[in-house]
Amino acid sequence: MSGFSFDLVERAPERRRERKVTFLHLVGTAGPYGEVSLKITSSPREATLVGEGLPGATISHPGTPHGHITLDERTRLTVGGVTARLSRNRRALRKEDRGISIVLGDRHYTYLSGPTGREELRDSERGPVVRQSDPPAGVMMTLIVLPDADATDLALALVMQGADRLVLTVGGAIVSGVMSFLNGSERNM
Repeated sequence: MSGFSFDLVERAPERRRERKVTFLHLVGTAGPYGEVSLKITSSPREATLVGEGLPGATISHPGTPHGHITLDERTRLTVGGVTARLSRNRRALRKEDRGISIVLGDRHYTYLSGPTGREELRDSERGPVVRQSDPPAGVMMTLIVLPDADATDLALALVMQGADRLVLTVGGAIVSGVMSFLNGSERNM
């Protein structure tokens, strides 16, 4: 398949009750995969991806109070019914080393801040498969799906947009390390 790019825009919930439990709802048309929807809810604290041609994906954390889903040892990530294992080097200073390692079945990925400062999902064998681009005005984010990517790659990259990816930056890594030290029992990855 050839590569393509698409935009995700925020959709405000129509009903008042839904607005109370929805933190963020992103929608877009992912090329040949059709319409996609990523909804982050407050109760339960979970980001859920639904797409016509994509496997279902969720990321959740029992202790995230508000906002994007926290990434630590209690985070649960599933894509297509397969549970992923997440890890990261909390003491890393280089961009390449601060990435979030994701093992999904027999696939090994790294989600990191790429050379241009934009986030990307890299497969250990195929290299970059999905990356962010500068979004135009009125668009929340633009994703570039590279030619080697498949439906599982795209689903994983999309559901990671529901996670708190601040740990990919130097400042975020420092704050994460300090909070890990202060909280003791609730370490960040």
